[in-house]
Amino acid sequence: MAEGRETMDAVAKRSVELAYRPTVGDLGSALRVRARSTGAGRFQRRVLVCMVVAVAVAVSVLLSVAGSGRQDTPWQLYAGLMVFASFMTAVPWLQARQLHRLAERQGDIRGRVDDTGIRVTTAHSSVTLDWHLYPRYTETAELFVLLSADKSAVGVVVLPKRAVTDPEDVDRLRAILDRRLVRADAAEVPGGPRSRGRAVGRGAGSVALLQLGLLLFFFAFAAVQNAAHPDRFTGIQNNTAPISAVTLVLGTLAVAGAWWLVRRMTVVRVVTAVLAVLVLLAGGAALYRVGPMLHCWGSDRITRGPDGAYACYDF
Repeated sequence: MAEGRETMDAVAKRSVELAYRPTVGDLGSALRVRARSTGAGRFQRRVLVCMVVAVAVAVSVLLSVAGSGRQDTPWQLYAGLMVFASFMTAVPWLQARQLHRLAERQGDIRGRVDDTGIRVTTAHSSVTLDWHLYPRYTETAELFVLLSADKSAVGVVVLPKRAVTDPEDVDRLRAILDRRLVRADAAEVPGGPRSRGRAVGRGAGSVALLQLGLLLFFFAFAAVQNAAHPDRFTGIQNNTAPISAVTLVLGTLAVAGAWWLVRRMTVVRVVTAVLAVLVLLAGGAALYRVGPMLHCWGSDRITRGPDGAYACYDF
Protein backbone atom coordinates (compact mmCIF):
# COMPACT_ATOMS: atom_id res chain seq x y z
CA MET A 1 0.00 0.00 0.00
CA ALA A 2 2.81 2.37 0.97
CA GLU A 3 4.65 1.62 -2.25
CA GLY A 4 1.47 2.28 -4.20
CA ARG A 5 1.03 5.68 -2.57
CA GLU A 6 4.68 6.56 -3.22
CA THR A 7 4.28 5.60 -6.87
CA MET A 8 1.15 7.74 -7.21
CA ASP A 9 2.90 10.69 -5.53
CA ALA A 10 5.87 10.30 -7.85
CA VAL A 11 3.62 10.33 -10.89
CA ALA A 12 1.72 13.35 -9.61
CA LYS A 13 4.94 15.28 -8.96
CA ARG A 14 6.81 14.42 -12.14
CA SER A 15 7.54 17.21 -14.57
CA VAL A 16 5.14 18.30 -17.29
CA GLU A 17 6.50 18.85 -20.80
CA LEU A 18 5.05 21.53 -23.08
CA ALA A 19 5.62 22.41 -26.72
CA TYR A 20 3.79 25.28 -28.37
CA ARG A 21 3.93 28.53 -30.29
CA PRO A 22 1.97 31.46 -28.77
CA THR A 23 -0.87 32.95 -30.77
CA VAL A 24 -2.37 36.42 -30.74
CA GLY A 25 -5.42 34.94 -28.99
CA ASP A 26 -3.25 33.48 -26.22
CA LEU A 27 -1.56 36.79 -25.55
CA GLY A 28 -4.79 38.77 -25.76
CA SER A 29 -6.42 36.42 -23.25
CA ALA A 30 -3.41 36.74 -20.94
CA LEU A 31 -3.62 40.54 -21.06
CA ARG A 32 -7.32 40.42 -20.17
CA VAL A 33 -6.57 38.07 -17.28
CA ARG A 34 -3.90 40.40 -15.98
CA ALA A 35 -6.29 43.36 -16.20
CA ARG A 36 -8.89 41.49 -14.14
CA SER A 37 -6.44 40.11 -11.57
CA THR A 38 -4.41 43.19 -10.61
CA GLY A 39 -5.37 46.44 -8.94
CA ALA A 40 -3.62 48.48 -11.64
CA GLY A 41 -5.45 46.60 -14.37
CA ARG A 42 -8.84 47.10 -12.72
CA PHE A 43 -8.08 50.80 -12.28
CA GLN A 44 -7.18 51.15 -15.96
CA ARG A 45 -10.42 49.43 -16.96
CA ARG A 46 -12.43 51.83 -14.77
CA VAL A 47 -10.61 54.80 -16.31
CA LEU A 48 -11.37 53.44 -19.77
CA VAL A 49 -15.08 53.09 -18.97
CA CYS A 50 -15.18 56.62 -17.54
CA MET A 51 -13.45 57.97 -20.65
CA VAL A 52 -15.95 56.27 -22.95
CA VAL A 53 -18.89 57.59 -20.92
CA ALA A 54 -17.44 61.11 -20.81
CA VAL A 55 -16.77 61.15 -24.55
CA ALA A 56 -20.27 59.85 -25.29
CA VAL A 57 -21.83 62.65 -23.24
CA ALA A 58 -19.50 65.28 -24.71
CA VAL A 59 -20.20 64.19 -28.28
CA SER A 60 -23.95 64.19 -27.66
CA VAL A 61 -23.83 67.73 -26.28
CA LEU A 62 -21.58 68.95 -29.10
CA LEU A 63 -23.81 67.38 -31.72
CA SER A 64 -26.87 69.02 -30.20
CA VAL A 65 -25.21 72.44 -29.97
CA ALA A 66 -23.55 72.26 -33.37
CA GLY A 67 -26.63 70.96 -35.09
CA SER A 68 -28.94 73.65 -33.81
CA GLY A 69 -27.05 76.60 -35.23
CA ARG A 70 -25.28 75.28 -38.31
CA GLN A 71 -26.42 74.56 -41.83
CA ASP A 72 -23.85 71.86 -42.54
CA THR A 73 -23.67 68.44 -40.98
CA PRO A 74 -20.84 68.26 -38.37
CA TRP A 75 -19.15 65.27 -40.03
CA GLN A 76 -15.93 65.93 -38.11
CA LEU A 77 -17.64 64.92 -34.88
CA TYR A 78 -18.96 61.72 -36.45
CA ALA A 79 -15.50 60.87 -37.76
CA GLY A 80 -13.87 61.67 -34.43
CA LEU A 81 -16.34 59.48 -32.56
CA MET A 82 -15.78 56.54 -34.91
CA VAL A 83 -11.98 56.87 -34.68
CA PHE A 84 -12.09 57.03 -30.90
CA ALA A 85 -14.42 54.05 -30.57
CA SER A 86 -12.36 51.99 -33.02
CA PHE A 87 -9.10 52.81 -31.28
CA MET A 88 -10.36 52.04 -27.77
CA THR A 89 -11.81 48.75 -28.97
CA ALA A 90 -8.60 47.78 -30.75
CA VAL A 91 -6.13 48.65 -27.96
CA PRO A 92 -6.01 45.15 -26.37
CA TRP A 93 -5.69 43.54 -29.79
CA LEU A 94 -2.89 45.94 -30.76
CA GLN A 95 -1.01 45.13 -27.54
CA ALA A 96 -1.39 41.40 -28.20
CA ARG A 97 -0.17 41.85 -31.78
CA GLN A 98 2.90 43.71 -30.58
CA LEU A 99 3.76 40.98 -28.08
CA HIS A 100 3.11 38.31 -30.69
CA ARG A 101 5.63 39.84 -33.08
CA LEU A 102 8.25 39.57 -30.36
CA ALA A 103 7.27 35.99 -29.55
CA GLU A 104 7.36 34.99 -33.21
CA ARG A 105 11.08 35.77 -33.34
CA GLN A 106 11.69 33.10 -30.70
CA GLY A 107 10.10 30.39 -32.81
CA ASP A 108 8.68 27.25 -31.18
CA ILE A 109 8.77 27.14 -27.39
CA ARG A 110 9.47 24.07 -25.30
CA GLY A 111 8.87 24.13 -21.57
CA ARG A 112 9.29 21.89 -18.59
CA VAL A 113 7.39 22.51 -15.35
CA ASP A 114 8.09 20.75 -12.05
CA ASP A 115 8.32 21.61 -8.36
CA THR A 116 11.64 23.39 -8.81
CA GLY A 117 10.41 25.88 -11.39
CA ILE A 118 9.87 26.43 -15.09
CA ARG A 119 12.50 25.88 -17.78
CA VAL A 120 11.74 27.52 -21.13
CA THR A 121 13.79 26.83 -24.26
CA THR A 122 13.46 28.51 -27.65
CA ALA A 123 15.55 28.47 -30.80
CA HIS A 124 17.60 31.39 -29.48
CA SER A 125 17.49 31.25 -25.68
CA SER A 126 17.00 29.17 -22.58
CA VAL A 127 15.86 30.43 -19.20
CA THR A 128 14.88 28.98 -15.82
CA LEU A 129 12.18 30.75 -13.81
CA ASP A 130 11.99 30.19 -10.05
CA TRP A 131 8.58 30.09 -8.47
CA HIS A 132 9.19 33.17 -6.31
CA LEU A 133 9.32 35.29 -9.48
CA TYR A 134 5.73 34.35 -10.34
CA PRO A 135 3.92 33.71 -7.04
CA ARG A 136 0.34 33.75 -8.38
CA TYR A 137 -1.57 32.38 -11.32
CA THR A 138 -5.01 32.21 -12.82
CA GLU A 139 -6.68 29.74 -15.15
CA THR A 140 -8.90 30.15 -18.18
CA ALA A 141 -10.50 27.55 -20.41
CA GLU A 142 -7.40 27.49 -22.65
CA LEU A 143 -4.52 28.84 -20.55
CA PHE A 144 -2.64 28.95 -17.30
CA VAL A 145 -1.39 32.51 -16.80
CA LEU A 146 1.37 33.17 -14.25
CA LEU A 147 1.72 36.71 -12.89
CA SER A 148 4.85 38.35 -11.49
CA ALA A 149 5.10 39.55 -7.88
CA ASP A 150 4.84 43.31 -8.57
CA LYS A 151 1.47 44.98 -8.15
CA SER A 152 1.04 45.66 -11.86
CA ALA A 153 2.13 42.12 -12.86
CA VAL A 154 4.47 43.40 -15.54
CA GLY A 155 5.80 39.87 -16.04
CA VAL A 156 3.43 37.27 -17.49
CA VAL A 157 4.05 33.61 -18.35
CA VAL A 158 1.52 31.96 -20.65
CA LEU A 159 1.16 28.15 -20.54
CA PRO A 160 -1.43 26.97 -23.09
CA LYS A 161 -3.26 23.78 -22.20
CA ARG A 162 -2.97 22.61 -25.80
CA ALA A 163 0.82 22.52 -25.34
CA VAL A 164 0.69 19.16 -23.50
CA THR A 165 0.38 15.86 -25.35
CA ASP A 166 -1.53 13.97 -22.65
CA PRO A 167 -4.81 15.47 -21.31
CA GLU A 168 -3.86 14.16 -17.86
CA ASP A 169 -0.85 16.49 -17.92
CA VAL A 170 -3.25 19.43 -17.59
CA ASP A 171 -4.33 18.13 -14.18
CA ARG A 172 -0.70 17.49 -13.19
CA LEU A 173 0.27 20.99 -14.26
CA ARG A 174 -2.61 22.45 -12.26
CA ALA A 175 -1.52 20.40 -9.23
CA ILE A 176 2.05 21.72 -9.48
CA LEU A 177 0.82 25.30 -9.72
CA ASP A 178 -1.51 24.81 -6.74
CA ARG A 179 1.36 23.46 -4.65
CA ARG A 180 3.76 26.27 -5.51
CA LEU A 181 1.59 29.28 -6.28
CA VAL A 182 -1.52 31.11 -5.10
CA ARG A 183 -4.50 31.61 -7.34
CA ALA A 184 -4.80 35.29 -8.22
CA ASP A 185 -8.57 35.16 -7.78
CA ALA A 186 -8.48 33.33 -4.43
CA ALA A 187 -9.41 36.52 -2.58
CA GLU A 188 -12.49 36.97 -4.77
CA VAL A 189 -14.47 34.02 -3.48
CA PRO A 190 -18.26 34.50 -3.56
CA GLY A 191 -19.39 36.41 -0.50
CA GLY A 192 -15.92 37.75 0.26
CA PRO A 193 -15.24 41.48 0.81
CA ARG A 194 -13.70 41.99 -2.62
CA SER A 195 -16.47 40.04 -4.29
CA ARG A 196 -19.13 42.17 -2.56
CA GLY A 197 -17.24 45.35 -3.43
CA ARG A 198 -17.03 44.40 -7.08
CA ALA A 199 -20.72 43.51 -7.11
CA VAL A 200 -21.62 46.92 -5.67
CA GLY A 201 -19.34 48.63 -8.18
CA ARG A 202 -20.85 46.77 -11.09
CA GLY A 203 -24.36 47.55 -9.89
CA ALA A 204 -23.55 51.25 -9.57
CA GLY A 205 -21.90 51.29 -12.98
CA SER A 206 -24.92 49.59 -14.50
CA VAL A 207 -27.28 52.19 -13.03
CA ALA A 208 -25.03 55.00 -14.30
CA LEU A 209 -25.02 53.55 -17.82
CA LEU A 210 -28.79 53.18 -17.79
CA GLN A 211 -29.10 56.82 -16.78
CA LEU A 212 -26.67 57.78 -19.53
CA GLY A 213 -28.71 55.81 -22.05
CA LEU A 214 -31.91 57.55 -20.95
CA LEU A 215 -30.18 60.94 -21.22
CA LEU A 216 -28.91 60.16 -24.71
CA PHE A 217 -32.37 59.05 -25.80
CA PHE A 218 -33.74 62.33 -24.45
CA PHE A 219 -31.16 64.22 -26.52
CA ALA A 220 -32.18 62.20 -29.58
CA PHE A 221 -35.84 63.03 -28.96
CA ALA A 222 -35.19 66.75 -28.37
CA ALA A 223 -32.81 67.15 -31.34
CA VAL A 224 -35.67 66.81 -33.84
CA GLN A 225 -38.25 68.73 -31.82
CA ASN A 226 -38.54 71.57 -34.33
CA ALA A 227 -38.93 69.40 -37.42
CA ALA A 228 -41.46 67.14 -35.75
CA HIS A 229 -43.84 70.00 -34.91
CA PRO A 230 -44.25 72.26 -37.97
CA ASP A 231 -47.35 73.82 -36.40
CA ARG A 232 -45.23 75.30 -33.60
CA PHE A 233 -41.98 75.76 -35.55
CA THR A 234 -42.96 76.86 -39.03
CA GLY A 235 -40.75 76.94 -42.08
CA ILE A 236 -37.68 74.98 -43.12
CA GLN A 237 -35.63 73.63 -40.21
CA ASN A 238 -32.02 72.55 -39.80
CA ASN A 239 -31.72 68.80 -40.42
CA THR A 240 -30.77 67.36 -37.03
CA ALA A 241 -31.94 63.83 -37.82
CA PRO A 242 -28.36 62.49 -38.28
CA ILE A 243 -27.41 63.90 -34.88
CA SER A 244 -30.42 62.23 -33.34
CA ALA A 245 -29.58 58.90 -35.02
CA VAL A 246 -26.00 58.90 -33.72
CA THR A 247 -27.23 59.75 -30.23
CA LEU A 248 -29.69 56.85 -30.41
CA VAL A 249 -26.85 54.48 -31.25
CA LEU A 250 -24.77 55.77 -28.32
CA GLY A 251 -27.73 55.36 -25.98
CA THR A 252 -28.27 51.77 -27.13
CA LEU A 253 -24.58 51.00 -26.51
CA ALA A 254 -24.88 52.46 -23.01
CA VAL A 255 -27.86 50.23 -22.23
CA ALA A 256 -26.01 47.19 -23.62
CA GLY A 257 -23.03 48.07 -21.43
CA ALA A 258 -25.28 48.29 -18.38
CA TRP A 259 -26.48 44.74 -18.94
CA TRP A 260 -22.96 43.47 -19.72
CA LEU A 261 -21.65 44.70 -16.36
CA VAL A 262 -24.13 42.59 -14.41
CA ARG A 263 -24.61 39.69 -16.83
CA ARG A 264 -23.22 37.19 -14.26
CA MET A 265 -25.23 38.51 -11.31
CA THR A 266 -28.54 36.66 -11.46
CA VAL A 267 -30.82 38.92 -9.41
CA VAL A 268 -29.27 42.21 -10.49
CA ARG A 269 -29.25 41.01 -14.10
CA VAL A 270 -33.01 40.49 -14.02
CA VAL A 271 -33.64 43.91 -12.47
CA THR A 272 -31.29 45.54 -14.96
CA ALA A 273 -33.01 43.79 -17.85
CA VAL A 274 -36.39 45.17 -16.73
CA LEU A 275 -35.00 48.70 -16.38
CA ALA A 276 -33.19 48.37 -19.70
CA VAL A 277 -36.45 47.48 -21.44
CA LEU A 278 -38.09 50.59 -19.99
CA VAL A 279 -35.17 52.77 -21.11
CA LEU A 280 -35.21 51.17 -24.57
CA LEU A 281 -38.91 52.00 -24.84
CA ALA A 282 -37.92 55.65 -24.52
CA GLY A 283 -35.36 55.03 -27.25
CA GLY A 284 -38.05 53.43 -29.37
CA ALA A 285 -40.21 56.53 -29.01
CA ALA A 286 -37.31 58.67 -30.19
CA LEU A 287 -36.63 56.30 -33.10
CA TYR A 288 -40.32 56.46 -34.08
CA ARG A 289 -39.95 60.21 -34.37
CA VAL A 290 -36.58 60.19 -36.13
CA GLY A 291 -37.13 57.29 -38.55
CA PRO A 292 -39.21 59.13 -41.18
CA MET A 293 -36.53 61.85 -41.39
CA LEU A 294 -33.54 59.60 -42.07
CA HIS A 295 -33.97 59.62 -45.86
CA CYS A 296 -32.77 63.25 -45.64
CA TRP A 297 -29.47 62.20 -44.01
CA GLY A 298 -27.23 64.13 -46.43
CA SER A 299 -29.39 67.25 -46.65
CA ASP A 300 -28.81 70.52 -44.79
CA ARG A 301 -32.46 71.41 -44.20
CA ILE A 302 -35.75 69.61 -43.77
CA THR A 303 -39.42 70.43 -43.54
CA ARG A 304 -42.58 68.49 -42.86
CA GLY A 305 -45.56 68.79 -45.20
CA PRO A 306 -49.26 68.70 -44.30
CA ASP A 307 -49.41 64.99 -45.13
CA GLY A 308 -46.70 64.22 -42.57
CA ALA A 309 -43.98 63.45 -45.15
CA TYR A 310 -40.58 65.14 -44.91
CA ALA A 311 -38.98 67.05 -47.77
CA CYS A 312 -35.22 67.54 -48.00
CA TYR A 313 -33.46 70.76 -49.07
CA ASP A 314 -29.84 71.65 -49.86
CA PHE A 315 -28.70 75.24 -49.95
